[in-house]
Amino acid sequence: MRKAHYFLLLANLTAYSALALDDPIRTSRADNQVVKIENGSQQTVSGTVRDDTGTALEGVSVTVKRTGSGVATDAAGKFALEGVEPTDALVFRSIGYQDLEVEVAGKTTVDAVMEADVAGLDEVVVVGYGTQRKSSVTAAISKVENKNLDQIPVGRPELALVGRLAGVNISNTRSNPGSAPTIRVRGSGSISASNDPLVVIDGFPGGSMSSVNMNDVASIEVLKDASSAAIYGSRGSGGVIIITTKKGTVGKPQLQLNAYAGVAEALGHDDWISGDEFHDYVARYMNREYAWQGGDVSIPLWGDDRRPPNFRVNPVIREGNYIWEDILLRPAPMQNYSLSVRGGTDNVTYYVSGTYRDEQGTLLTTGYKTYAFRANVDAKLAPGINVGIMVSPNWADRRTSPVTMEAIVKTSPFVSPEPYPDGTYPRPLDYWGNSVSGQTSPLATLYGTFNTSSSMNNVGEMYAEAQLGKGLSIRSSFGANITYGIAENFQSASATSNGLNSGSARDTRSLNLLNENVLRYTNDFGGDHDFNAILGASFQKATSRTALQTAVAGSFNNETIRTLNNAIIDPSRSYTTKSRWGLISYFGRVNYAYKGKYLVSASFRTDGSSRFGPDNRWGNFPSASIAWRVSQEDFMQGNTVISELKPRVSYGVVGNFNIGDFSYLGTIDDVYYSPDDALTKGWAQNAIGNGGLQWERTESYNIGLDLGLFNNRLTMAADYYQKKTTNLLYDVSVPAISGFPAALVNVGDVRNTGFEVELNSQNLTGVFKWSTAFNFSRNKNEVVDLGGVDEVINTHTRGMAWILRKGEPMFSFYGYKLAGVLVDENDVANSPIMDGSKPGNTKYADVSGPDGVPDGKITPDDRVILGSYLPTMTFGMVNDFSWKNFDLSIAMQSSVGAKVYNLENLYYQGATVSAIRRSLVENQWWSTAEPGNGKEPATALSQLAWVSNSDYYLEDASFLAIRNLNLGYTVPQSFSERYKINSFRLFASISNLLMITKKGFHGYNPEGFTSGEIDGIKSMPGFNNGSEPINRVYTFGVNVIF
Repeated sequence: MRKAHYFLLLANLTAYSALALDDPIRTSRADNQVVKIENGSQQTVSGTVRDDTGTALEGVSVTVKRTGSGVATDAAGKFALEGVEPTDALVFRSIGYQDLEVEVAGKTTVDAVMEADVAGLDEVVVVGYGTQRKSSVTAAISKVENKNLDQIPVGRPELALVGRLAGVNISNTRSNPGSAPTIRVRGSGSISASNDPLVVIDGFPGGSMSSVNMNDVASIEVLKDASSAAIYGSRGSGGVIIITTKKGTVGKPQLQLNAYAGVAEALGHDDWISGDEFHDYVARYMNREYAWQGGDVSIPLWGDDRRPPNFRVNPVIREGNYIWEDILLRPAPMQNYSLSVRGGTDNVTYYVSGTYRDEQGTLLTTGYKTYAFRANVDAKLAPGINVGIMVSPNWADRRTSPVTMEAIVKTSPFVSPEPYPDGTYPRPLDYWGNSVSGQTSPLATLYGTFNTSSSMNNVGEMYAEAQLGKGLSIRSSFGANITYGIAENFQSASATSNGLNSGSARDTRSLNLLNENVLRYTNDFGGDHDFNAILGASFQKATSRTALQTAVAGSFNNETIRTLNNAIIDPSRSYTTKSRWGLISYFGRVNYAYKGKYLVSASFRTDGSSRFGPDNRWGNFPSASIAWRVSQEDFMQGNTVISELKPRVSYGVVGNFNIGDFSYLGTIDDVYYSPDDALTKGWAQNAIGNGGLQWERTESYNIGLDLGLFNNRLTMAADYYQKKTTNLLYDVSVPAISGFPAALVNVGDVRNTGFEVELNSQNLTGVFKWSTAFNFSRNKNEVVDLGGVDEVINTHTRGMAWILRKGEPMFSFYGYKLAGVLVDENDVANSPIMDGSKPGNTKYADVSGPDGVPDGKITPDDRVILGSYLPTMTFGMVNDFSWKNFDLSIAMQSSVGAKVYNLENLYYQGATVSAIRRSLVENQWWSTAEPGNGKEPATALSQLAWVSNSDYYLEDASFLAIRNLNLGYTVPQSFSERYKINSFRLFASISNLLMITKKGFHGYNPEGFTSGEIDGIKSMPGFNNGSEPINRVYTFGVNVIF
């Protein structure tokens, strides 16, 4: 029992994690150093711990070997232990360093120098409901520790992971403050349900990463294959991200301040034309279009009634030289302050923190402000009985913009941003001097709209853990996640296209309750057999409520009071909803190792969910994995090159229950109709029920290899995987006579196949240190089956199309293949064309006809797969350097193969009243004598000049980016100690320092497109319609530890 207590105490002392020490799959070090120190008497022992370069080491566990009591070193590497016996020995442990044992022999000062252990096999990896040593892991798990993350000044933890993990693609599709990036682990496997990974924060599943302050994070693990994620059963299909926050340590209180401030600027500015250049361009293409219609271009462009109105150009458009990109975008300041304190005694440890963040958006009027608090407290009530509590409330205020970057594209440079004397703004004008229908000034919309929201999220959890016997313990926890949000919208009359003010208010509340009970058993049987097992039960219940009230348009009595009591409520657009779901789970896992060489792991989970019909509520999710540590075999001993060699094989099944709470039911909704001009409320069915709905089931195979060379100075983890999702939840079109457009059914399969590599190297380990982490991922997504249907096509109202087709990636772009531009009449006569085509129009490839062979015409039969929004390959690399007191980190990311549908080009090519890129003016076809570059068709009022569902509007979204550069300087301890400061570090950081895209990409952000695949046949992923530019962020800050 004393041994068990010793290990439990260590859990609160150091990130070395005693949960792993208590794991029977462990090895003892044969190379521990023993330092003898002569004679003394019982008293307090203090000292400093450094590495072999003289750098102080923080967080080293220093314990008395005899009693197990101990402390952790502070930021200056200092420690103090009371009540040490003259004959005691101190044990120093820290991840990444060799264990060190020092005999006190009565000395009052013990300084220690720890040698680096580049092997890293004793590193602790958090898995579902437990931990394992890295050397005993049999599944595909990636880990990033706090020391690699907390120096990156980002507001959300997932942004710090960008480019650092193989198989984990993090796309920052939106740059407005507080927005969440899109995360995909080993591709997308579902058409109608969510592909997001499950987030587990300190054991609570289903959390939001936005609720975690980066400085509170101890480590982040990603469970990538089904054998590791199967312990989470029905929620593991998208992978699992486990976040472990910092805990208290035994010792005096340690205060830490992290503060930084900076400014963001938008990147990706375009080269626009304006003034005379804009007028002359418009005049030229108007005359060209007029000539095509047989008109006389010698007639003046303005002031002559002989010229038809549609071919006139008002000279007023010369007067504007306004670049709306510069008007609507701004440098945006931001600031972040985080203060934490940690400490404790042998019986109670604590970690408490508070964070404030204020971030303005580069788009005018946008901003995001958060307040967060966290407290983690652990206590030992009695021998063998531990309890703890965790609370983490946070509050966020956000203001979003009703104006997207589309407004920049659609607003011509002759539209003035200057307000009239009465405070109103000029409305956009067309080329003929008339107000554009349905458009207002972007500034009128910005300043006259108030989109604000406030949200509160509070996660709390209590646990009790008891030792029931040797190696046997039980842990029971109860947690709750309480959320509350309110969103208010008001638009003044000047901000709306119809001149009527409007407003609404939405109130949302949810409660998520969780109870988990886990029985754990470990035993090494006194020999070569290491065994541990868990058996558990989980009960989760969630409820949510939404209330929306909407004002009748134009009913606000005045616009000073913007609350709904100043307006008339529109009952047809006001409602309340309430929903709930429950999940009951039973699970177990067994790990076994023989002589630390032959490793076997198996798990099983069964889930029952209320989201499915009574006959299909339960799903079973097994997994199994094996590994062989070849490097531990006798024939490998003495090998100075290969230090670790471990092939792995795993299999597992996970599920996806992320659909609506009542999707299996035929639900009804209220409907308003107006017989005799009287508004009447009724009820009607709004969805077809399907009591036979089942789980989406993802079956995954993984073959991996862990390799370490030269005492693990170079390590590699390589994995080949295949995961197939069956029983896809998919909205199938149904006959119109049913009264419904689609019905949700289980039909079809999707497969993801890929290969990934993570390489880590310790290039230099002396005074000048240099380490590199590189990762590569390749994934192929393929629709395998659509339930007997070969393909499904979804066409957007603006013409572009997506297709689900067997053998192709999900939601591939579908349309015509560009073959150049029709140069002259001869080219028109001898090329396959659409009816009515003329010189200057786009030329397309004649691929097929009604009988499957080219027919000399361009018809819908000529449409082909044009590409996918899914990247085929991703790369990431992080280089960390340090020399004396300086440190430098450079993180890079690359994505290859994704295509994006740039809707902005439609505005240019359709001759709408919009801003114009210079490249379009310089490269397009003007005449037979001026054919341009052969790729840009003539801008024209006729849609035959452009076909929106063609690859002309597809752009290659491949990129290479320097995501973060961080330079730090740690003030010498001789200086900081004068002011009782343990550590003082200054740093400067640049995020998104460089973004290189392929020639021909014109968007603001290569990742700035829709990525929501969850709408079934209505999905339109990869669609760029005015995404925000990438922000380059300059920050300066300090990390201070007292």
